[in-house]
Amino acid sequence: MRAGPSLSGLRVRLYLGGVMADVLMLGIAFALANLLVIGRIVGEPAKPHGLVMFAMIAPVYALLAVQAGVYGIRGITAVRSSALRACWAFAQAVLLMLVIVYFGKIAEQLSRLTFAVGVSLSLIGLAALRPGMAWLVRRLAGALPTMVVLIVDGVAFAPRDDAMRIDAVALGIDPTRHDAEMAARLAAAVGHAERVVVACPNARIADWSVALKSLEARGEILVPELARFAPAKLDEYARHPTLVVAGGPLQYRDRIVKRLFDLVVALLATVLLSPILIAVALAVKLDSPGPVFFRQQRMGRDARLFGIFKFRTMRNDMADDRASQLTRRDDPRVTRIGAFLRRTSIDELPQIFNVLKGDMSIVGPRPHAPAARAADKLYWEVDDRYWERHCIKPGITGLAQVRGHRGATNVQQDLIDRLQSDLEYVTNWSIWRDVRIMLATLRVLVHDRAY
Repeated sequence: MRAGPSLSGLRVRLYLGGVMADVLMLGIAFALANLLVIGRIVGEPAKPHGLVMFAMIAPVYALLAVQAGVYGIRGITAVRSSALRACWAFAQAVLLMLVIVYFGKIAEQLSRLTFAVGVSLSLIGLAALRPGMAWLVRRLAGALPTMVVLIVDGVAFAPRDDAMRIDAVALGIDPTRHDAEMAARLAAAVGHAERVVVACPNARIADWSVALKSLEARGEILVPELARFAPAKLDEYARHPTLVVAGGPLQYRDRIVKRLFDLVVALLATVLLSPILIAVALAVKLDSPGPVFFRQQRMGRDARLFGIFKFRTMRNDMADDRASQLTRRDDPRVTRIGAFLRRTSIDELPQIFNVLKGDMSIVGPRPHAPAARAADKLYWEVDDRYWERHCIKPGITGLAQVRGHRGATNVQQDLIDRLQSDLEYVTNWSIWRDVRIMLATLRVLVHDRAY
């Protein structure tokens, strides 16, 4: 397969470049409308024309176009669909502008002819820009990165396409091993693909079904036997029916919205909480010898390991990097200031740096250490659905936390209770729910199960 640019890097460039190109084109269209109607690019001071219309329409259009899926790799590979979506997003922005003009009682200040010409030129420009952008991207980027990864596990299957093919045995990927190491190995193998298709023997379908649920990508398993029941197939790959067993919960545009929300909140929190962060850092340093921050490996999105930041709450010589021993009430390892930080959740504040790095979100399932246990069992040994919570970034707070499911998992039911909430959040995500959970967290910052 030809090597192309990275999927994540190309996506960012396509979104930014696409928005900038469309906004520039709209500006040119309305400036040209001014020129054609009144003979000048800038309208009269007392009677603004096309450029004011452009300033009202362009920001709204950009938001609607992103939400409608105008940009990205699919916008390059499906030019006609991208053009239709762009025109529809523009029409919605125009309607919103007309509502503002009507209720703002400023219709008499705008030229109707300039408006009509500007809108017409914009629609033509948006439609004509798509093929040109697709040609330019292919010219500059060369081969577009594949969004599909095919994993072949113990069967003979070689479709004639350019999908990235992975030999599970050669890479040591064993779906029967439902542990953190294997989940991380699978995530590293598939990279940032949006669709992962597995060809495997029927006897391993159940194991692969569990393994794929830890990925952010949509997971499918080839089931050639479904060809006899063609109307009942859920999808297909290379003209073979597939059984969809996992689907990433967020569209790419949803991930962009969530990431922007995370960045805005984390940056504001860093500024507003900086006096508290500095004061706590000094208190930790003066209370006991050792570093201010405690870093521990946790499982994040796609079950990939990352180093989480927390204020150190234990004595440095007794710190538990692997979380192999749960903390208990009056734990001798916890320092005096550490007990207060745990009880008030202040020890979690440095995780805003994990959010800025991109390892975590403000809201999401809490990240766990690979060795964490519920009673005498590892978390994934308690419930097979555990891996499904890793298809999204972990959060500083989450639905389980605001419902009171936090603290030590002394019995297996403690994990099951929070898992139910995590899966509910994953399957019913919305940005407004993130806002509600973030606000609800203020009520549960202090809790009696932290020790």
